[in-house]
Amino acid sequence: MKAEAGFLEARPWPAQRLAWTALAILALANVLSYLDRIVINLLVEPIQRDLAINDTQFGLLQGVAFGLFYTAMALPIGRLVDNGPRKPIIAIGVAVFSLFTLASGLARTFGQMFVARIGVGAGEASVVPTAYSIISDMFPPERLGRAMSVFTMTAFVGIGLAYIAGGVAIAAVAAWDAPGFLGELAPWRRTFLLVAAPGLLVAVLLMTVLKEPERRGGRDAAKIPMREVAAHLAGQRRALVLVFAGFSMITMSGYASTVWTPALFIRAYGWSAGEIGVAYGALYLVLGPAGALLAGWLCDRMTARGVREAPLKVAAWGYLGTALFGGLAPLMPTGELALAVFAPAMLMATMPYPMAGTAIQLVTPNRMRGQVSALYMLVINLVGLGAGPLVVGVFNDALFTGPEGVRYSLAWVNAVAAPVAFVLLWAAFRPYRDLRRET
Repeated sequence: MKAEAGFLEARPWPAQRLAWTALAILALANVLSYLDRIVINLLVEPIQRDLAINDTQFGLLQGVAFGLFYTAMALPIGRLVDNGPRKPIIAIGVAVFSLFTLASGLARTFGQMFVARIGVGAGEASVVPTAYSIISDMFPPERLGRAMSVFTMTAFVGIGLAYIAGGVAIAAVAAWDAPGFLGELAPWRRTFLLVAAPGLLVAVLLMTVLKEPERRGGRDAAKIPMREVAAHLAGQRRALVLVFAGFSMITMSGYASTVWTPALFIRAYGWSAGEIGVAYGALYLVLGPAGALLAGWLCDRMTARGVREAPLKVAAWGYLGTALFGGLAPLMPTGELALAVFAPAMLMATMPYPMAGTAIQLVTPNRMRGQVSALYMLVINLVGLGAGPLVVGVFNDALFTGPEGVRYSLAWVNAVAAPVAFVLLWAAFRPYRDLRRET
């Protein structure tokens, strides 16, 4: 396994400039994937009004619809990533999610919007497994934590930009006297068309500029049969089950907050979509990358000192405080106080995400990285993306009814998820440490 994983090979790693250029292009694709995914959260009210849907149905759009093909496509895409050129996979994926974002703006019924969000999820499913595989072939283990943190932090940049640019775009589009066909579209529909366009350009950039790195496990390595992948996973199940479960709880809370926080401020505090977009987006732009980079820096320092389970320790301890701040923030009496309490929660909530990718890559052979990463994405999104937004929507409609009910739904999800995630990751420390000794 050591030779196959490629951690100790004599071949030189790619030059730093080449590695960081590839990382920058992949990061741009990741930013756009979150921009297309998140902007819908600012458009809850007009979408619900025009399509005549309730909170549960909106939760289905962001949870089941998006997550359905995002998870269903994960394993076949992971298999493609491990057994062929990776550049076309991510380029086609970016083009697909951009086209279906455009389709979201043209949907006339709940069913059409449901199908469009499925398409967005299917395209975005290519980004993370492909990027993880490429980055792991670009950076040595002692630098992988920071590289993964830089890539992962762009998710929070994308979320921040989605809120800020989305809020600004909504106001600008509403005031724009558009000609012809565009003038007949509602502002929320034009917003989807606007955010879809950059992805088509980035898809071209991925095909023409991104360089396919040499696989660290060897260019001529044979394709690994599925039974060997299954055997590898079975051999690591003591650690991976706990790791996947812990990060699933983190993802559930994260998606619930990302999807429903704009509705919280609009319904409970009377803010406009533009106001919460700019304010909440600014927090994400500053604290999201800060949390991810802090996690990568801590992880690499601990790894250099011989702490083999460093990624899991940083994730578990870093996220624990989210239970307190994330649980209290929705209950604050004013929007300004809520933002202030959300700030430390956001810093801590973003720390685990780069650690998940780092932890998995460090114990996975090269020719299995795409598939194991895809399985990880499948599991965390079935739980997190499938359940997080939907649970809050169901709570809003069935338990905490009324315009301000969303604050109690969010508070409960955040307060419960963080301690459960900590216990699961803490239990994974020892079996994961044993796996690192073997690689």
